[in-house]
Amino acid sequence: MTIVDRYLFSLFLRTFLICFLSFAGLFVVVHLFSNLEEISALAKIDGWPILFYEFYGPRVAGIFDKTAAMLILAAAIFSVSLMQRRREMTAIEASGITKLRILRPVFLTALVIIGLTVANREYLLPKVKESLVRTAQNWGDKGNVDMTVQEDLTNGVVLRGDQLVLEESKVTSANVQLPIGLSDETPAVSSQWAVVTPASDFHPSGLWLHQVSNPKDIEKLPSIASEDAGMILFTPNDYDWLQPNQCFVACNFEVEKMAYGTKLVNYLSTKELIVEARKPRRWFGSDHQISIHSRIIRPLLDLTLLLLGLPLVLGSIERNVFVSFGICFWIVALFQVAIMACQFLGASSVIRPAALAAWLPAIVFVPVALVAMRRLKM
Repeated sequence: MTIVDRYLFSLFLRTFLICFLSFAGLFVVVHLFSNLEEISALAKIDGWPILFYEFYGPRVAGIFDKTAAMLILAAAIFSVSLMQRRREMTAIEASGITKLRILRPVFLTALVIIGLTVANREYLLPKVKESLVRTAQNWGDKGNVDMTVQEDLTNGVVLRGDQLVLEESKVTSANVQLPIGLSDETPAVSSQWAVVTPASDFHPSGLWLHQVSNPKDIEKLPSIASEDAGMILFTPNDYDWLQPNQCFVACNFEVEKMAYGTKLVNYLSTKELIVEARKPRRWFGSDHQISIHSRIIRPLLDLTLLLLGLPLVLGSIERNVFVSFGICFWIVALFQVAIMACQFLGASSVIRPAALAAWLPAIVFVPVALVAMRRLKM
């Protein structure tokens, strides 16, 4: 590594760290003062150091995942613009060294940072996903969460309730709607509470309903089975492991997803996304395919963003740093709008197959970036 390489590497890395720490620090300060009452109450229980580590640590990792590509481009633009303003780039080029060779430390460091984002996305964020989806208002509340309507796409069971008790995996005032057309006599079952129960030797995974209020005399009713999914409703009339006023409904609900919904999907690893997409379901959407392929193609898109922005900055030696950052802003904005537009069209089945929606930005922008990079060889 030459002196010039070390100089540009130090300048680029220092700028990236300053930008990231400033951005993360601004987020922490704004969030802290916006939720000062709740955060202060939590700090009295756990202490400020533990609270910052457990609450803001995962969020800083999330900020790194979302902003790394933009900050790489911003740091590269600032470093190159500063060298241009000082005439350092001109002096180095006068010795016969091309711009591409001068910028080699920037590209290598960018690749390392992109690799760190991949590791962060695949290994760290999935481990702290529960911390990321919880807010300051419900951080210390491990008790009740308001229920939303849940549907098991594998067999059509729909669950409604009042609240979800996380520690006990219990749904209060549970109302379970059986698959449409399964039984005209028992279309739904209501109980005072239901417990999300894993599979055992006696039953599959599902909901164990206690103190059934509707239908009355549940212990006298026969169990109900589906031709496709097998036994759906287990009653005491046929199964002696059930007590009177109890029943069991076979379904696949997870407490975490019931509490936090689709927010958890954003922090799943690629392997977990693939497993989720392979689960049997009655309704097949394009969102899972787009999420998986977007995760695969994202490192290439992050690098493409850098390759698109640098040649524009190098087009003028006298360009002001603020003008360069303005160019950076518009490049990032247009790039992200194009990605979101493609994903929207894929989810709407306008672009088929759905995986093409994730790859289309790379198909369009990678050749443009390679053409733009030709000017760096001069």
